[in-house]
Amino acid sequence: MLTTTNAGGLVRAVYPGSLGEYIGIRPGDRILSVNGRTLRDEIDFRFYSAEDNITLELLNTDLKRMILEIEKEPDDSIGIVFEDPIFDGIRTCVNNCSFCFISQLPSGMRKSLYLRDDDYRLSFLFGNFISLTNLEEEDWHRLNEQKLSPLRVSLHTSDPETRAILMGNPKASTGLEDLKRLKDIGISTHIQIVLLRGINDGDQLLSTLDDLESLGDSILSVGIVPAVYTKHRLMLPSPKVDPQWAQDTISMIENYGKKVYKKRGVHWVYAADELYFVAGVEFPEHDFYDDFPQFENGIGMVADFRLRVQELRGNEVVGRRDRERPKVLAVTGVMAYPEIVSAVRCLGLERQISVLEVENHFFGDTVTCAGLLTGIDISCAILDCKTRNHEYEGVLIPSFAVFEGKFLDDLTVDDLREIVALPVRIVDPSPDSLLESVSF
Repeated sequence: MLTTTNAGGLVRAVYPGSLGEYIGIRPGDRILSVNGRTLRDEIDFRFYSAEDNITLELLNTDLKRMILEIEKEPDDSIGIVFEDPIFDGIRTCVNNCSFCFISQLPSGMRKSLYLRDDDYRLSFLFGNFISLTNLEEEDWHRLNEQKLSPLRVSLHTSDPETRAILMGNPKASTGLEDLKRLKDIGISTHIQIVLLRGINDGDQLLSTLDDLESLGDSILSVGIVPAVYTKHRLMLPSPKVDPQWAQDTISMIENYGKKVYKKRGVHWVYAADELYFVAGVEFPEHDFYDDFPQFENGIGMVADFRLRVQELRGNEVVGRRDRERPKVLAVTGVMAYPEIVSAVRCLGLERQISVLEVENHFFGDTVTCAGLLTGIDISCAILDCKTRNHEYEGVLIPSFAVFEGKFLDDLTVDDLREIVALPVRIVDPSPDSLLESVSF
């Protein structure tokens, strides 16, 4: 049983003018229950407080229990923000996936990176991909009661034996059955397939897509991403990808998508942008990605970026076009480097921005995305660039390389500023940020 000091959800903020402020809820209070139901997370709070008459039990900052009676419309929000959306601890992964990126991390990195979350509540709230292997019957009952839809599920393959082997867990063999069960209780899913060359690709991938497509509209989309191995992984579970394999895989995925499009009006299955980079083939047009259901999975980002570049092209650039050399250094990874360079040219920013391609020495040359660059690799590349060229007036860092002010290796943004002796700005990885940077 939860104690009075850690039960329920800790209130971080209360919106001014909200119902919560009106009834006296304050930051630092802890919401314990709604209508007598103990709260496990923010989802419980939303679900049970949707009724028109509710009773809140809370523990205030003086550790005094209070009971608040509220009459409201069912859709009225209480107007509070919790410190953490999960009150009873994050569910962690019970698998041992052969391709797990976290297992390839060396020690000494940002602590949060080592948390292998596999919590269906985070999937519902934030779009995290989950395996479904740690669900108990109580969880299935709750999913049915609260209709937590959609969820995002990492399937990898519909073949029971292969999935169990890939994920290092016999319970993983029920993956397709679990998806059918979710369908039966009215929950839709977005699917992720991490593709391992020679294991779950080719004919087995086609079989998996057939099985998923047979579940109808309950499967909203399928995203296919290649497995990534760092230099810290000594024994690779599958061969590294090459251009020909990537080309064949893309062709298979796109052809399947065209077939589904005739029935559903959406392409449904999409290949990761990384596969197109490896294959060296042209990306699909923006419309191919429909409503971009797998955008956060690295799928469709290039098409969206390119469209925005075209929309901004020709805008008046506010800056000094007569400069002899660029004043801003824009950092990116190996994979996105050609795209950023092309965008700078299309936007007429060559005299304002110099693009810096940073190789990933920390994880190895197989890791090429900017989001996995460490502070030390970035700082070394900037210092080398300054030595070879000239003093810049500022540095742009893509926001997905930083979390809460820190890079993956725990180097802070302030550390980077001190090391390179330049102003550093964290920006969204968008063409708009490039235009805005001329006034750095």
